[in-house]
Amino acid sequence: MVLVALCWGLAACAREAPPPPPDRAYTVEELAEKVGCTPEFQGKTSDFRQAACATDATRYMLLDFTTDEKKQAWLDTARLYGATYLVGDRWALTSLEVADMERLHSELGGSLLEGDPTMQH
Repeated sequence: MVLVALCWGLAACAREAPPPPPDRAYTVEELAEKVGCTPEFQGKTSDFRQAACATDATRYMLLDFTTDEKKQAWLDTARLYGATYLVGDRWALTSLEVADMERLHSELGGSLLEGDPTMQH
């Protein structure tokens, strides 16, 4: 009751950001739909599927994985090459455009991770 009264008078309580969406296992196709691009598959391995896609302003790499362990193994190597990564339950996407990745983070959930900045082109 006291907390409700306290928040009633504070503008900060009203501006609190909504929580990110729950993490779920997106497919490459679902990620492409959220990004607004058409996936161009780069091949399929036994561990993951990978596709490139682009909007007018940004190029992305979209991936879905068979397990979270496979995702983590891929991510451990990929982060050496720079970029920004948005990763969730058996999926990842990457781009050099941080603002786009932050927007997608609020839509898709997951975690935003930075690659090695010394390796970015």
